[in-house]
Amino acid sequence: MERVAKQWRLKPLPDQDKVKNLQSAINASERLATLLVQRGVEDFDTARNFFNPNAKLLHDPFLMKDMDKAVKRISAALEQGEHIMIYGDYDVDGTTSVALMYSYLRSYENQVSYYIPDRYKEGYGISIDGIDFAVDNEISLIIALDCGIKAIEQVDYATKHGIDFIICDHHLPGATLPKAHAILNPLQQGCDYPCKYLSGCGIGFKLTQALNYAWDKDSSEPLALLDLVAIAAACDIVPIINENRILVHLGLQLMQSAQRPGIKLLLENAGKLEDDQLKRPLNVSDIVFAIGPRINAAGRMDQGITAVELLCAQTLKAAESAAKSIAQSNKDRREVDMQILEESLTMLDFNPEKYSTVVFDSSWHKGVVGIVASRLQDFCYRPTIVLTESNGLISGSARSVHGFDVHAAIASCSDLLLNYGGHRAAAGLTLEPENLDAFKAAFEASVAQHITDDQRKPLLDIDIELNLRDITPKFFETISRMAPFGPENMRPVFITHNLVNANGTRGVGEYAAHLKLDVTQIGDQKSRIAGIAFNLGDHAERIQTGESFSAVYTLELNEFRGVKSIEMNVKDLRFTDS
Repeated sequence: MERVAKQWRLKPLPDQDKVKNLQSAINASERLATLLVQRGVEDFDTARNFFNPNAKLLHDPFLMKDMDKAVKRISAALEQGEHIMIYGDYDVDGTTSVALMYSYLRSYENQVSYYIPDRYKEGYGISIDGIDFAVDNEISLIIALDCGIKAIEQVDYATKHGIDFIICDHHLPGATLPKAHAILNPLQQGCDYPCKYLSGCGIGFKLTQALNYAWDKDSSEPLALLDLVAIAAACDIVPIINENRILVHLGLQLMQSAQRPGIKLLLENAGKLEDDQLKRPLNVSDIVFAIGPRINAAGRMDQGITAVELLCAQTLKAAESAAKSIAQSNKDRREVDMQILEESLTMLDFNPEKYSTVVFDSSWHKGVVGIVASRLQDFCYRPTIVLTESNGLISGSARSVHGFDVHAAIASCSDLLLNYGGHRAAAGLTLEPENLDAFKAAFEASVAQHITDDQRKPLLDIDIELNLRDITPKFFETISRMAPFGPENMRPVFITHNLVNANGTRGVGEYAAHLKLDVTQIGDQKSRIAGIAFNLGDHAERIQTGESFSAVYTLELNEFRGVKSIEMNVKDLRFTDS
């Protein structure tokens, strides 16, 4: 089954005066200056801060609306010996948020507990069951993280039972806000906080910073929690720019030097450790593909609270039981994920006149439908929703394509839904079974009306064109310092034309599905580079016959038997005659 062909888009060159000025200011090459200006780095001071992210550059937490209210309420609760409950969602952002806030507050107050809702019994966000648990345990303050911005009825219910809410959420607010004691959300009206797209865990971190300041504690104390913030930011796909980039950078540094016991066991399970040490420095991709899925597996297959237990454990021994449970949940998740993907692929409609994909099976596991929705896009590249049945209702997850607001498309069908939420790129929804067919039609019509032709093809954004001779150790070292990479600060993508085989190109892997490249460039036979192109092994024969081609790629450091070399990671290629 062929995947949809990618469209290549070379970014327009930025203002050349800005490029030249930056070149002069930091003594950089034109290509490096171009990459930096593309990312909004236009002068010496901005470049210095960009290449040296540090805690001094973090924003004042009290710039966030309601921060003073939140600090005063928590301080009063601690002074009066109130019982505080930390409430968070069952995904990575939610569980890391709870672990962060619980780890911080338990140093000052014994009467702190945490609660993670059951994905299947309670669903996403604040639940009445969770509030009833708080009532039964004489809790008078709930700090909700990564959820709550639309929990109007639930907060009213809690208020009637004498429970105050502090909401720390980063999702889009609705027209009406809950009547919480304080709401920390940079996206709410009247909030002037400079960084609008923190993760839920990031907002929790800003609250710990504010508490630390108010209590006149060592300012470095909250920084010990940044490993959790880095995990949340990477897995929740927030923009890795400005303050987020600093938080992720510092969090990754923390993970290199002093791994939290639970995280160390996750890395061990993922094969990232050798002789109890990291095989190489961690990056955002390691978090997204090794740590995140394992934390998520707890809530998808069993109980999200297991992830919090793991992340809060203070010794390896204390973390072992939760780590084993999560390893098994992750194994189960992979098996279920692949089974549902195979079944859903048989349902795909490849009619080019279709604008969306909505698939449903009542037997599918609710915990993995979001993963399957993401995978389905490899095959037909459309706004995709995967639905299953749970407790007599149909619910599921949506994933979008580049630039298309899937949340808005779902919102346009709200008369057919019981509830929905999320953001432009991903969303969740619940509806009555009898509305399924009507929803499919309405969603298809909404997507068809608003999606553009460009949004219907996978996009490869290319930063700049390089010749092979431009790829020097110094150039590679400098672009590596542009990390951590992520949304809005992606690893630079390059294009090189007129590449030809240098006699080492071949298919590798099972069924020779991948392509091991060894290439040079026409007109510059002295420049030579190796590379890997996953799932492009079918091009090997044409390259071996000497046909020239263009490649779109990133640069990575490969180490084999102690020898390090710069290599291409090819995302796509096209033959010159194509």
